[in-house]
Amino acid sequence: MRYSKLPLDELISFFLKQKREGEFWDFKQEWYEKTEDLLKDIICFANTVHDEDCFIIFGIADDLSITGMAGERKKQADIIDTISNLSFAGDNLPSISLESLIFQDVELDVLRVYNTNKTPVYLKKQYGKMRPGCIYARIGDKNTPDNGNAEIGVIENLWRKRFGLTKAPLDYIFDELVNKLNWVKSDNGYYNIYLPEYTLECSEEDYEAGRRTDEFYSYVQTNESTSYYMMDIKARGTTLESFQIVILDGGRLSIPVPEWRYVNFDKYHRDVIKYKCVVKGSHIEQLMQFMYDPENPDERLAFTRNEEVILFFESEIERNNFENYIKSNKLNLKKRINSSNAFDYIKTECEAKTNAYKKSIRTAIVLKDMLEEFRGINKISFDKC
Repeated sequence: MRYSKLPLDELISFFLKQKREGEFWDFKQEWYEKTEDLLKDIICFANTVHDEDCFIIFGIADDLSITGMAGERKKQADIIDTISNLSFAGDNLPSISLESLIFQDVELDVLRVYNTNKTPVYLKKQYGKMRPGCIYARIGDKNTPDNGNAEIGVIENLWRKRFGLTKAPLDYIFDELVNKLNWVKSDNGYYNIYLPEYTLECSEEDYEAGRRTDEFYSYVQTNESTSYYMMDIKARGTTLESFQIVILDGGRLSIPVPEWRYVNFDKYHRDVIKYKCVVKGSHIEQLMQFMYDPENPDERLAFTRNEEVILFFESEIERNNFENYIKSNKLNLKKRINSSNAFDYIKTECEAKTNAYKKSIRTAIVLKDMLEEFRGINKISFDKC
């Protein structure tokens, strides 16, 4: 799991539970007195071999008590302006954002240093005590000293990170999917422009009928015609992971099949509801975003219809918490599903399938509404914390 994909409040809770500072987070009670010290820490956090964003949280003391900030605070624009005016080798600047939030009734500032593959990040000209050409890095909870240089092994790994040599092939492929321009379309899929041996290969055969899942959400599209194929994620000819791809709306949209989830209301699994979902940051979601082109109006319309009956979660934690919320509101959930007549017009090849699809669609619509209610309740509770 990528920790930096979590909401900030969940991240801070996770960091505090570790009872220490770490390789991708740091606590400060107050903002830095000297901007050069802030920039030094930003550069150190940019120079990490892992693939997480890094965080400096202001308003938390050394003993991990949540104190808030009494002194002067920085603005994001001022920090970015300072970074932009420094002379970085290769013009590889660290990227940051600054956000404030209320956590346990105290306002905190959270500075995010975004993960970069363009490491090492270092200066061409001296700034403060940082010397030109020196590589400052974050190892564990320690930064390279002002008058030092990162160890040779660390520097080698930072260069290896730049060339994608520190990642497992599957991690590299999915991280690269964000950069659609780094992939070239081929006769049977895609290959990576920098590492052509990393490929996304599609089988031309229709997915075997006996292994198909019921895609009830086909019936919320203008055209319910649906077909399938397989996409294999490969490195040097070896299949690392495979996905079933569904072609919706008569060919207008191709996406990975969302995951089925089952919520059991009793320990014997006799009282169950099921729904389809996608979790942000999962391989299914990353591949879906790669395949989906929001600039294409036909795809955008089909994808929007798909969103009506597929649940999209911000994290696995949110999904698990929502399923607990469903269990505690079982009677309300079932009442709303039974009273719904949404998509009553749909027809399939047999009555049993039609009724099953109607129930799946109505269940999904009710769950979507309840998810918004759940998020609203959580937001109110968080605002009161």
